[in-house]
Amino acid sequence: VGRADVPPARSGACDAGSPMSAVTALLARGDAAQAVCGHCEQPIPSGRTDGYCCRGCKAVATLIRTASLERYYDLRRGPGMPIAEAPDGPRDRKWLEPLRATLANTEGACTLTVDLQGVHCSACVWLLETLFEREHQGGSIEINPALGRAELRVDRSFPLERFVEEVEAFGYRVGPSDGADESQAGDGLLVRAGICLAMAGNAMMLSAAIHLGLRSGPTYVWASNLTFVASSIAMAIGAPIFARSALAGLRRGILHLDLPIFLGMTIAYVGSVWSFFVGGRANYVDTLTAFVALMLLGRWLQTRVVERNRREMLRDRGLDGLLCRRLDEGRAELAPCSRIEVGDVLLIAPGDLVPIRATLLDADATFSFDWIDGESRPRAIATNAELPSGALLASDSAVRVRAEETFADSAVSSLLRSASRDDLTERTIAGLPKNVGGVYVVFVLVSSALSGLLAYLRSHDVVTALEVTTAALVVTCPCAFGIAVPLAYEMTQTRLRRLGVFVRRPSLFERILGVTRVVFDKTGTVTTGRLTIENEDGLRALSDGDRRRLYTLAIRSNHPKSRALALGLEKSGAVAIDEHGTVREVRGHGLELIEGARTYRLGAPAWASDSAADAGGTEDLAFTVDRSPIATFTTREQLRPEAALEVARLEASGVEVFLLSGDRRDRCEEIARELGIPQRHVVASSRPEDKERFITDGDAATTLMVGDGLNDARALASAGCSATPSIERPFTASRCDFYFVSPGLEPVSQVMTAADRLAKVVRADLTIAFVYNVFAVALCAAGFMKPWLAAILMPASSIGTLAFTAWFLTRGGRRWTS
Repeated sequence: VGRADVPPARSGACDAGSPMSAVTALLARGDAAQAVCGHCEQPIPSGRTDGYCCRGCKAVATLIRTASLERYYDLRRGPGMPIAEAPDGPRDRKWLEPLRATLANTEGACTLTVDLQGVHCSACVWLLETLFEREHQGGSIEINPALGRAELRVDRSFPLERFVEEVEAFGYRVGPSDGADESQAGDGLLVRAGICLAMAGNAMMLSAAIHLGLRSGPTYVWASNLTFVASSIAMAIGAPIFARSALAGLRRGILHLDLPIFLGMTIAYVGSVWSFFVGGRANYVDTLTAFVALMLLGRWLQTRVVERNRREMLRDRGLDGLLCRRLDEGRAELAPCSRIEVGDVLLIAPGDLVPIRATLLDADATFSFDWIDGESRPRAIATNAELPSGALLASDSAVRVRAEETFADSAVSSLLRSASRDDLTERTIAGLPKNVGGVYVVFVLVSSALSGLLAYLRSHDVVTALEVTTAALVVTCPCAFGIAVPLAYEMTQTRLRRLGVFVRRPSLFERILGVTRVVFDKTGTVTTGRLTIENEDGLRALSDGDRRRLYTLAIRSNHPKSRALALGLEKSGAVAIDEHGTVREVRGHGLELIEGARTYRLGAPAWASDSAADAGGTEDLAFTVDRSPIATFTTREQLRPEAALEVARLEASGVEVFLLSGDRRDRCEEIARELGIPQRHVVASSRPEDKERFITDGDAATTLMVGDGLNDARALASAGCSATPSIERPFTASRCDFYFVSPGLEPVSQVMTAADRLAKVVRADLTIAFVYNVFAVALCAAGFMKPWLAAILMPASSIGTLAFTAWFLTRGGRRWTS
């Protein structure tokens, strides 16, 4: 769904073949009914015919059925979440080495603690427990989904690395545990809310007897004293939560919504204390206690989903979380990258990051630079050549490099230190002015004072005036802010989670309402980071023998071009490996298959073939026999599913879309044409500082930056809103406002639409609260407000506002589960 309804085109406004008609066609196709994924039950993007929304879901569903784990679907309630596709090539698992050493050096059983990413429900827990039981019958595993953590009780025979690989094959991610307990804040709020709810229930039950006529005797005294004690306990437990944030806001010059909540609690409690010691009966304490409990419950709702979203990711342990293998007298030792000094020799395994500027000591190797400059295609680096900080080893064999700088001076260290946004104490609410808290404070104080003044003028009795003032303070309840709005945020974020979108900062919903331009990185963002074969018909034209030989070569390499060719062969029909030849890799060039007297090559055209023509044109991959061409292929970057449709949605809603990349301009322009982005909105060959400058030179506050690499870190930190599809390296996702695991880019417009709908329900809640409070204050000023009436009105207004909020956000068939 787009951010706003697209106005219907005027008759004859665009004809077939015009850019506007193309946008209309894309939007019409996107609004059509879609089939749902066979694994996560989310809509399947157009163009996929295998019954799944992405390769990740298909791979996991196949594994589940192959392993006879179909009960997972029975245990899962409702739709699941899209599975992020596993990255091609090896994963960096250096963090496992200390755990392996612990296992090897322990007699008997020991406990290993790891962090888990992607554990959503009881079905996930059952699946992981079943996988563990199949690997290790004698041990035990305890999974805490709330913390994203697992404790394994195993002995030295446990196949730790194999278990981790199998878990990650099912779409989960495993990482080292840092022992941090991020749930303490949320758990503390829930405990406080639970205690205050218990106090409120007892206070209202005891007060009911007084409201119904109990006026004297020991039971009356007992009930009055207990209700006062219950309200005092609730205030002692609940008020400090709002007092701390209200005072912190005042220090920063901000009148946010915790201030009226705290003032209402405090002044009402002071009035109740006065009436208790002067008149022997604390009026309105039941209403006050219920108010404190509801506000705490709302605050817990406000933090609940955000904490869950933050725990979905493996924890970002910052610079100390980056490890390297340092060679010392021929022995590799695991050490934090922060200890790297000039001259240290490091062992870089396939898939590892080169954390510092270094010199390659071994034979030629292939490295990927997409996280540095957005270059989509890996490059061959010669022996003794310099490697930039941030390169990733794409070759199949480990290499040695010599550090030419300390880690503190490296580009990786500089980029990871980029500032991250902090909501601090300012609690902005989508759709409301930032000064709404201050306005409400003034309204509460002025209306209460006027009510008391009118009561005094009418009765000339100070006690009556104080009682009316207290009543006004109690019934002017900011429940729309304290509990209905947190409920709206909870429901909105829960729905986004089901779509694979995880919001990490609630203030995003306020900031994204003002977004007027969306800036996309290219490699790994609008593209998947994978290459595809452009001319797949050429694969089908090969003989069976040549297809077998070509597959034998392609499947032996982790190079992106080889992986693209192997995938293309698998899609074009049945393939098998040739068992008769010998394969060897020529680093930086390609692969050779020696079969008898014949030599087959797969690699760069200039190396694989003697023909000069084969080295020209757009073809960048050649398959030859004895240097004579058999077939040539062109690789291209693979766009994310329906990326063009998402760009059309954004532009139709009035948002400008830009492509910002470090890759070459010709490649950026080619991708922009496929997406429908104007060429004037393409910014290529950008270094990290250039990207940051592009964001800040425009209106940074109204810019949403979507990127995935180290070279995007500064731009992401500078933009008013930030997002990433990258979840492999948590130091990117942990610096963004939201991240997503769905295969396409539609989460961008989904978040915008959710923010718009959230703003509408918040404004409606504010209107309901205003009408209620005017009515309640009028009753107080007229002298009709009684303690029993306040005990009914305040909870009734809260329940009514909550019911409206839930109805508004679930109407139209929207599914939601708290």
